[in-house]
Amino acid sequence: MPVMDEFREEREAMKQKSFKEKLQYFVDYYKWHVIGGVLLAAFAISLIHSVVTHKDFAFYCAFLNAYQTPAADTFREDFAARAGIDLEKYEVMLDTDLYLSDDAYDQNNAGTIERLMVYIAAGDINVMAGDVNSMNRYAYNGTFMDLRQLLPEELQTILEPYYYYIDASLADEIARQQEIGNIDYTPQYPAEPSDPAGMEDPVPVGLYIQDCPRIQESFIFQENNAIMCVVANAEDTNTVLEYIRFIFDLDR
Repeated sequence: MPVMDEFREEREAMKQKSFKEKLQYFVDYYKWHVIGGVLLAAFAISLIHSVVTHKDFAFYCAFLNAYQTPAADTFREDFAARAGIDLEKYEVMLDTDLYLSDDAYDQNNAGTIERLMVYIAAGDINVMAGDVNSMNRYAYNGTFMDLRQLLPEELQTILEPYYYYIDASLADEIARQQEIGNIDYTPQYPAEPSDPAGMEDPVPVGLYIQDCPRIQESFIFQENNAIMCVVANAEDTNTVLEYIRFIFDLDR
């Protein structure tokens, strides 16, 4: 029998069926088409919503091994107001979804390292904050800015007691060992990064922030110490300076 004749007979037969039978027929033969269509529509709506509501980063701080408290929302809003950032148009990202452990075999490290590498290379991250061990990993590989090149002289005087230093001579040695491919080399970082006296070539690249009231209210770090550093390729240094003044409650 020709296909069209079969189709006409099936259509005539359907006219004689009850509503329940017609509904069951529809479910049996078309449910996967409907489900597929619904899923496709949902994906399209989600994609359109993401594109329409996406906001560029006006400021991005990556927190390592830290948690937000409920006060973090107020922290974000107060900083945005001080820096003149319209949160309806731009995003102030306080990213606490980043974890680094001292265990080289910790599977969680890989995701964080890759994420930071991509975001830093793209110039998205303005500042990073974390414990000494975590920050040493990046500070001795040229990730952070020399604060003497960023801070005005009056701020250098005020903030010098909070400096976190690296020894540039050790950074050079680490780079040399990496260049020759010495995978067995383990650097011996200074025991007191806040004290430049024992360093051959001290460079201030960070600030200890654990005693700042706004930080204490809004974030909890796994370690007692907390250091904030400015990423070397951060472009909007004016906003970074406002962030530093905000944290330390300094006037402009």
